[in-house]
Parts: sequence; C-alpha cells; structure tokens
Amino acid sequence: MEPSSAAELRRWLTTYGGFIHPSVSLSQDKFGLSAIAQDAIDADTTIVSCPFSLAIDVECSLRALTALFGESTLVDLQSWSERQLICTYLCLHWIFPDSSQIPDVLRHLPYLKSLPPPDDALLTPLQFITNIYGAMRDHQKCWITEWNTCQTFIHTIDLDCAERYTWDKYLRASTYLSTRAFPSTLLSRSPTLQTTSSSYPFMLPGVDILNHSRGQPVSWCTSYPEGSTQERDESATISIISHTTTPLGEEVFNNYGLKANDELILGYGFSLPQNPDDKITLQLGGSSNKWAIGRLASGVEGLWNEVRRLVAETPDEIGYEDDLEAAQLLLEMVQKKCDLLPDLPDENDAAIRPAVRLMLKHYLEGQRDILTSLKMHFKERQEAAIAAARDEGIELVFDEE
Repeated sequence: MEPSSAAELRRWLTTYGGFIHPSVSLSQDKFGLSAIAQDAIDADTTIVSCPFSLAIDVECSLRALTALFGESTLVDLQSWSERQLICTYLCLHWIFPDSSQIPDVLRHLPYLKSLPPPDDALLTPLQFITNIYGAMRDHQKCWITEWNTCQTFIHTIDLDCAERYTWDKYLRASTYLSTRAFPSTLLSRSPTLQTTSSSYPFMLPGVDILNHSRGQPVSWCTSYPEGSTQERDESATISIISHTTTPLGEEVFNNYGLKANDELILGYGFSLPQNPDDKITLQLGGSSNKWAIGRLASGVEGLWNEVRRLVAETPDEIGYEDDLEAAQLLLEMVQKKCDLLPDLPDENDAAIRPAVRLMLKHYLEGQRDILTSLKMHFKERQEAAIAAARDEGIELVFDEE
C-alpha cells in the first residue's frame, strides 16, 4: 500500500489532468518517493505526465504572489529572479499554521507533502555543509542575499508573514528547486533538456518522482489539445515514456543526462560510483578559457595547445623546447591540484554521515583518476619532446632533484 502522502499526490495529480501509470506504486523512504513496478511494464510506455497548469514556474509563482500581496506589487516582483519567485511561492505554503487556511492560489501543498522532509533526506551540500571547492559557499551567499531581499520586501507588506518567512524555509525551497528542477526548455512544443541563456529551473510535480539512471532510454513528449496553436498551453501535458521493459518489483527510472558527480552532488544530493562522466575544470591564470577534462585525459588537447602557444617565442613555430616547458608547467599545475584534494574522512568519524562520506568518496575518486591520467599524459608529452630532440641529434641532460 502506498503511503498517505503518495496516495494524496496521485489523487491530486489526477484531479488536475496528470497521470501516474496504474502499475507504478510509489514507495517512500527517507530520501523521498521511488516508482516501483507492481506488474511488468512494457517498453515504450508512458510512466507519468503532468499538465503545464501544474508546473511550478515563474508564471505560476508571479500570479500567486501578486494575488496575495496585491496587484500594486507586480512591478517589484518582476524584478526578482526566477529562483526568488519560485522559492517564495513554495515558502508561502509553509507559513500558515493550519493547512486549511492556505489560500487557493497556493495549490501545491499535496505535492510538497510528498517531498522528503528537511532533515537527513536533503543531502545537497548546503544541507550537510560540505564544501566542494567553494561551490557550496557561493550558492549559500547568493541564496542568503536573495532571501534577505525577499524578506525585506515582504516585511513592508505583511509583518507576520515576513517573520514566518525564515531562512530555513528558503533554504528548504531552494534545495527542492535545485534537486528536483528541470529546464524551462521542456515547456515547449519541442521539449529538450538542453539549457539556454534564457531558460531557468522549474518544477514538474509527479514527473520528478523518477530517479536517475545513467543511460536509461526515455523520451519526453508534450501533448497539446486538438486545434491548439499556443506555444505555452496550460491544457497541454508533458510525459516521460520509458523505452525499456521494467520487470515486476524493479524501479522505474528517468535519465537526467550525462552529469559529473560534482553536478549530481551539488544539484541532486547523490553520486555515482566510478562515474564515467566525471570532469575537472582547469583554467590558466589570466586566461578566459576553461577546459573541462574527463577521464583518460579526454578533452586535454585545448589546454595543451594553449600552454604551448603561451611558452613559445613564436607560436607558429613550436619546437621540442616549448613542448618540454609546457609539459613541465602542466605537470606542476596538476600536482598542485592533487595536493589540494582533501583526504576522505575516516569511516568512524561521527561528524560526517555515511551517505555524505560515500558521495565524497565517489567525487574524490573521479578527481584523482582524472588528475592521474593528466600526469601520465603530460609525462608522455615530455618523453615525446625528448625523442624529438634526440631525432635532431640533441641529447638532453636533466639535473637530478
């Protein structure tokens, strides 16, 4: 039997035109809901769908906040970021002591009740206060600034509401948005998970139930009412179709795309062991170029060529001396990166939760593996330069350290 919060979510979603496959049972654990097949589900089956009208996006949030705070606040609210609008909309569901008092424009309470509680279930870095190379602190500083701006504005309208609009609530809402969001590029007649300069994160109730499995073959499909010509039609629905058979008792998965562990940890609160999509970003001082290097030193050519051009007296005529210098500089750069990686906390350290330690283990393994492959690559470049010098009749002698 499904937990009450899952059953309520299913009823609520269905009432507004959404759909969860009848052979999918929603199972609850401390990390949230999972979709489990109660019967074998054939390939090419629609698993879940959500109408555009239930999407928690800028339009939904701005409409609700304007209704609650007054039409005169519209201009001020339009200056807020997408995150401020959506997170404030979510927060307002939690400031009423009695759910029966929640205004009709705040209609996502059944969905919010189905999400993991604000405790161990939220395992993004802002929740467990673990820093991954400054990203957590940058996010926290930005989110606190956003919250202060919003609270100051709400304080001028409703003092009681402002006092209940706490940082903890905003952090919770921001974490939900980060871990469960999809790009707004999905809300179109040609849905895509590719972000653009104008896209922003939004939430799709029900659709976000499905957990991630790398390489899982799924499709996103939008369905519009017959005769509809609008790009954004509130009656349209967006669905996930699974293209593999799911056996009885197995979990039904989505595919979030190719993501490195730092992105999975920062955004979703989980990691993958030996993630083949792990990357490390390297940037030379004073350069605007950022090079994303993957396992087996994939993607390293751009960085290598940039350094060769920098050290060469004549960039159009690069010789073995330049290659030797470039390789040495890059080996030193990589070694500094290795030295900055923290040690994995002891498994008996009570100050860090096992799930958090596991994510750090996965993350560090990927970073060390990439850096090791870069060392090997640049040493091979060194050896190639030495061989090139030897071909010219020059035997290089190196001082022993």
